[in-house]
Amino acid sequence: MKNTRHWSDSELRSLAAGEFSHYASTGQHYYIDKDWYIWFLGNATRYSMFQTFLWKFGDETMVSYTDLTQTEKIGSQRLKIDSIKATIREGLKLGYIEAYKSENDKRVTMYSFNESILQEVGDYCFMMRRNRMLESASFISARSTEDINKELTSASMKKEWLDSINKFITLFARSAKAIFGEDQLPNVDTKDKIKKG
Repeated sequence: MKNTRHWSDSELRSLAAGEFSHYASTGQHYYIDKDWYIWFLGNATRYSMFQTFLWKFGDETMVSYTDLTQTEKIGSQRLKIDSIKATIREGLKLGYIEAYKSENDKRVTMYSFNESILQEVGDYCFMMRRNRMLESASFISARSTEDINKELTSASMKKEWLDSINKFITLFARSAKAIFGEDQLPNVDTKDKIKKG
């Protein structure tokens, strides 16, 4: 993908401030000092593997060596098999990863998060999602410029994203009116306006 955008100095500063806000928000969760968090996110290889574990867990599947050999870290470098094996062994020993024999082929070992950290991993994911939403809303309302907002709007648009955003905003508006009162937010609309196709 070729960069065809040309940013002004103020837009570059705005984008840089927004990106820093995202970095700062990643530390805003309960597990910042937990051993599993420090281990998984402490270096590029384990961080990349953590993302693969999240992806596979979200897809209701386990992680295989093949998945991990396809995993890329910074610089589009694929993880090396020796590094993967050593990291898996360490994760098993520390109790952050569990190993299972494949139901289809007992010679194949599959991996997943250890059950003991799953709730914390889930809560961490929720808090990261919340932080991104707060950071995005803050950037768009306070840090962004009209030109940046136009670029963000036209960057990519999908109908299911609009439906999802509309549903969330409707729920958010209802919650805001319940907390602050109908008379405090007269211009907030709580009706679902995007019709499902």
